[in-house]
Amino acid sequence: MHFTLYEWSFIVLNIFGTYTIYKYMEIFFEIRKSNVIIEFFTYFLYALFITVIFLFVNIPIILMTCNLIAFILLTFNYESTVKKRIVSVLLIYLILMCVELVVGLASGYFDFFIFSVNHYSFIYGLVVTKILSYAVVLILKNFKNIKKGETVPNSNWLCIVLIPLTSLYMILLLFQAEGLKSVQVLAGIILFLLINFATFYLYDKIIVSLSEKMQNLLIIEQNEYFNRQLNLMKTSLEAIKTIRHDLKNHMFAIQAFIEGNETEKALEHISLIMNSIGAKKDYAVSGNSIIDSTINFKLQGAEHNGIKTTVDLNIPEDLKISSFDLTVILGNLLDNAIEATLKVKEGRFIDVKMKYDKGRLLIRIDNSYRGEIKEEKGRLLTTKENKNNHGIGITSVKKVIQKYDGQILLDYSGQVFSVSILLFLES
Repeated sequence: MHFTLYEWSFIVLNIFGTYTIYKYMEIFFEIRKSNVIIEFFTYFLYALFITVIFLFVNIPIILMTCNLIAFILLTFNYESTVKKRIVSVLLIYLILMCVELVVGLASGYFDFFIFSVNHYSFIYGLVVTKILSYAVVLILKNFKNIKKGETVPNSNWLCIVLIPLTSLYMILLLFQAEGLKSVQVLAGIILFLLINFATFYLYDKIIVSLSEKMQNLLIIEQNEYFNRQLNLMKTSLEAIKTIRHDLKNHMFAIQAFIEGNETEKALEHISLIMNSIGAKKDYAVSGNSIIDSTINFKLQGAEHNGIKTTVDLNIPEDLKISSFDLTVILGNLLDNAIEATLKVKEGRFIDVKMKYDKGRLLIRIDNSYRGEIKEEKGRLLTTKENKNNHGIGITSVKKVIQKYDGQILLDYSGQVFSVSILLFLES
């Protein structure tokens, strides 16, 4: 089959264009779901698919539809939510489309009909389009917070989605309208391009605001942990002072019971002393204030609800991990464990283990659960009624784990739900 020089140029430049799309995806997604080989193969298939559609169909509306579908499929290389996938695809496609149309109109091509074969064949325009598209992605890479946008509320998300959707519709109307000059259409498309740049900016700022709000809430929660830990320590110290003050009298009493062969009364008296010392239980006494205060705060509430708790810590007082990250991991995992365990009628338990060895921190939390786990494509779904405000915890935990090149393993076989986390810290 004989291809024109323009078609050969498209085939070659589409490889670069596919790489540009990959860079756009990097702006939106930070956690890779597929391995590198599969990811590369999907982008190869995309380049091949679009090339075939262009060479044998080349009708704008079909190319647009195929690109949108292909973009959606490419997003499945990454961990994300449906909302994030939709926003990313619309913004990426709209910006690429605007760049292409601006170059086409600037090079004098105005015979654009969405339902007819596209006869544009300006090679320099094709080259400029690919270069400008890549230049734009380099600019948009500065919006680093967009990767964290899974938690954007529905109202904000809907407003963001409406902008590229409306822009796309209005651009299509521009080319169908009669009596408009090419300069007017060009000005309109440039404005739509700027509007969607502004959308990127607003999206980034919304995520920054939400992130700061989340951090403030965690700081408040962390302070609450510290206050509870301080009260525990204060209560323990007061109990020890009281026992120490009365120790001589207690020893005389115990001695008298033993000399009188009243062993049961002696043991009962010792038990009263022990209960007095441990009036408020310290579950975690590792010396690491963040870990101890978080675990003690959470597990006290758990035991008040009839949950049997065990804690086994083998960690140093100082760990090379931020207090914020520790609070995110332990706070979210313990909240999830307590919530799941409360649904169990009998045999409620939570078992917390932490071990540090040669730069590796292992965290394991086991808890009883009722066996109702909802899973979709490898992601655990919340069973809570208010799904918009939940399901964020495990995502936050995964992001922290990624910072430390760590791993997370979930196991919910039988009636025990287990979370194991491995973090690599500086030794």
